[in-house]
Amino acid sequence: MLVAVTVLVVQMAGTMLALGQEPVDRSSTREPSYEEFEGRTISAVEIAMAPGQDEDRVRALILLKPGEAFSGEKLRNSVASIQQNENVDQIQASLEPDEKGLKVVFLLQPVFHVGLISFPGATARFRYTDLLQTSDIQLDAIYSPDYLPARAARMQTYFVKEGYFEANVATRTQTDAPHRLVNVIFNCNLGKRAKVGRILIEGVSEEDDRNLHQTLSSPWAKVSGASLKTGQKYSWKRTQKGMDRMRGYYRPSGRLAPKFDFQPRYDSDSNTADLHFKIDPGQILDVKIEGAKIWKRTLRKLVPIYQEGAADQYLVDQGARNLKNYFQSKSYFDAAVSADTENAADRLTITYRVDLGTKHKVSRVLFTNNKYFSDPELQERISINKAKFLFGRGKYSDSLLKKSTDSLVAMYRNEGFSSVKIVQQIARDGKFVDVEFVITEGPRDKVHSLEIADSRGPVEVSFLGRSLRMLPGKPYSAHHLAEDRSQLLARYLNRGYPNATLEANVRPTVEGAHEFDVKYEIKEGQLIKIQELVLLGPEHSKPDFIENVAGKELHVGQPLSQQQLFESESALYGLGIFDWASVTGSDFAQGASMEPVLVRVQESKRSTLDLGGGIEVIPRSGNVPVGSVALPGLPPIDLGDKFTVSQESFFGPRGSLQYARHDIRGRAETATIGFVMSRLDQRGTFTYADPYLHGSRWSSLFSLTGERTTENSIYTAVLGTASFQFERQLNKKKTQKAVFGYLYQRTDLTDILIPDLVLPQDEHVRVSGPQAQYLRDTRDRPLDAHHGQFQSVSFLWASKSLSSSADFMRFLAQTSFYKPVTSNLVWANNFRVGIAIPFGNSLVPLSESFFTGGADSLRGFPINGAGPQRPVQVCSNPQDPSTCSLISVPVGGKLLAIVNSEVRFPLRIYKGLGAAVFYDGGNVYSAINARQFADNYTNSVGIGLRYNTKVGPIRIDLGHNLKPIPGVKATQYFITLGQAF
Repeated sequence: MLVAVTVLVVQMAGTMLALGQEPVDRSSTREPSYEEFEGRTISAVEIAMAPGQDEDRVRALILLKPGEAFSGEKLRNSVASIQQNENVDQIQASLEPDEKGLKVVFLLQPVFHVGLISFPGATARFRYTDLLQTSDIQLDAIYSPDYLPARAARMQTYFVKEGYFEANVATRTQTDAPHRLVNVIFNCNLGKRAKVGRILIEGVSEEDDRNLHQTLSSPWAKVSGASLKTGQKYSWKRTQKGMDRMRGYYRPSGRLAPKFDFQPRYDSDSNTADLHFKIDPGQILDVKIEGAKIWKRTLRKLVPIYQEGAADQYLVDQGARNLKNYFQSKSYFDAAVSADTENAADRLTITYRVDLGTKHKVSRVLFTNNKYFSDPELQERISINKAKFLFGRGKYSDSLLKKSTDSLVAMYRNEGFSSVKIVQQIARDGKFVDVEFVITEGPRDKVHSLEIADSRGPVEVSFLGRSLRMLPGKPYSAHHLAEDRSQLLARYLNRGYPNATLEANVRPTVEGAHEFDVKYEIKEGQLIKIQELVLLGPEHSKPDFIENVAGKELHVGQPLSQQQLFESESALYGLGIFDWASVTGSDFAQGASMEPVLVRVQESKRSTLDLGGGIEVIPRSGNVPVGSVALPGLPPIDLGDKFTVSQESFFGPRGSLQYARHDIRGRAETATIGFVMSRLDQRGTFTYADPYLHGSRWSSLFSLTGERTTENSIYTAVLGTASFQFERQLNKKKTQKAVFGYLYQRTDLTDILIPDLVLPQDEHVRVSGPQAQYLRDTRDRPLDAHHGQFQSVSFLWASKSLSSSADFMRFLAQTSFYKPVTSNLVWANNFRVGIAIPFGNSLVPLSESFFTGGADSLRGFPINGAGPQRPVQVCSNPQDPSTCSLISVPVGGKLLAIVNSEVRFPLRIYKGLGAAVFYDGGNVYSAINARQFADNYTNSVGIGLRYNTKVGPIRIDLGHNLKPIPGVKATQYFITLGQAF
């Protein structure tokens, strides 16, 4: 980042102003001082000026030259000469110290800024973001032709590094005079990527040379992408991996990290690059442990010399500290570690002497004198734990003790206890250790009053109070003050005041008191409104479409909101047709009340083709999982332990193809066609997605799928689906969504081995009709919600007049809400109601009926074990009665009613472990009948364990049916991922 230390501004009238200082009186002739820069070596002299002007003529007027000593007098004379000979509105001279000396930049107003940077010829092979980073040109930076040659050379070096040794880069520009923008274009002619020639290794023995070559061509090197061999395409990334493999070769020998000098040697005639490695193997590192035993792998993690590949006293001492903490964490609380170093020419020996002492056990962790926070709340913030299990010893070390104390102090200070003091007391009783935190909370600082004012006068606290922490009666702390500052400035930033500042004045009500009057004084600065949207970069995409997407949140004349800029940028990325997008305000005209918004995009590839193939072996057992069968559109059915099928395996090819065409018609529409072909499964799909249907806020998706599968030996299935749906977010927070569409679905089951497993009316089913859905989701975490609500309502109407095999209507509604009763206890509730009604003397297909029972509904029943069932006899060999058994097949129901309620709470015995007690009520009913509803209503109660993971809680539930059904166990258990609802 370049920082202008001082800038001289010379207007046409000759008035001078030092930027970054207080403005001087216009009648003053005082000039800024350059004494601190006098004599510094000038690293570069650059000119920023409007394109089309004679740069050479201006440069001839500048007396300062690179390599010479800086002179303030020459700077002033240069500015005066340019002012006298060139027609410019204003001249600025910026002094920017850098590592080579002092860079001098002359800015001749009006200056232009960088608009879009493009790389024709390179984006097909490199990611745009990588190219943008390599160019080292900041968007919106002041444009200067002086830095283009260096940037072009930088790009060329990058391409050479990636194997395009004959690449050349030329620059050109496009000027957008009305917006004072210059688009910089790097024309990249990459040529062919070179191939690897010979692999030469110097500085090692013949044996090491031979072994290193074998390391680079080993099977594991090929799998990990680190293999290097003659004839493969040159890749810098692969070369780096190869060097890592060679470093790994030396690691078992105990050496410090070897030093590599790598230079590719390119031959243009053959377009090959010899890989020349010069290696210094480095000293042999011998790390010894005396007085304790430790795994070599663990030692490498604890001693930072191994990671750094170098050695100094700091790293040696850090290793001793790490070892001490490690052994203390293993219950040797009195462990001490010292280090000795012997440094020879070819060997570095480090000896860590460990005095373990006695092994202890943390019997208690105590908090004394704490009043504001409870013991469980404090325990959550510390890293020290007492022994919890029979063979556990707890968790303790010096570093953990310090970390825990610092965490507790920060916790108290954030809540207003600025003078809190915490002393640790370690008590030993034989092998047992008590860790006690003695807390002196001290008085609590509170907010007595809060005032907020901006340039227009007082601001109502209630207007901003929802997110503020420093409200009257609330704790006062520097942490809360910083949070309020961020919240208030964010609000003004989103209201069109990008230069707003906040000054907080805090005074005690009485000297020495712990109540404070807080006043936030906000200086909004200039209100900035949107002047226009300036679109840069689209080639195929329609400009009006992009402006429509970006402009849904941004309207000409409205205040420039940073949040809306982010939302517009996110909307562009969400289209899936841009590799890169940026939506930013343009503050080029300093002090202006209207700013254009620059919308920059880089289009991604319009066509993608994915091919896959291989050989597969499929065991055609028919039982998935073992002992059950899953029919298309139906719940899994338990077949009992007597039914078996032949374990025949099929061997054959499997191939897949998926082609996608993006940004069709320039409006982000995408068509995808895919095929999967194998011996037992043939499937084809086609989808067409339009994220903004006819320019509206609705998105649409049309899909066709067809499949024939014989992977299950129990049946053959032919499946077909055609659907069209369009949806829309109903609010800005995107918590409500409406979906409408049409569904046609056909299922044909043939060659069914088990008679009566599927009734005749369900072997050939067509469902056709319109459908609708409403969703509302305000949960904080969908997989493990602690507060919020979730509601869904879906409706399907199928009719024979629309080619459906049955006339029926299906309705399903669900609502869930989550209420935090305390900070550690959540009450979760879920209600589901479903109705399926046939009409016209028809029926409801089995696939559209309701099923329940299991981990996510009624936990006192097995999976889909609730509701009406019918007995079916299954036989592996119908001629042998011993192979037959009677199973229950769910027949579904026309009415579904479920009530779930559970209380979730953490268990203190282990971090991340929780529990729940729950009640599940309801059932599935064959008819919509009040009497049947009352008679067949079931009640289940149970308990469960939860263990939090990054992907959601692992759940173990034990449910008991208070009204058990004959033949079905009253107690069921389930192990799943995620909460029940």
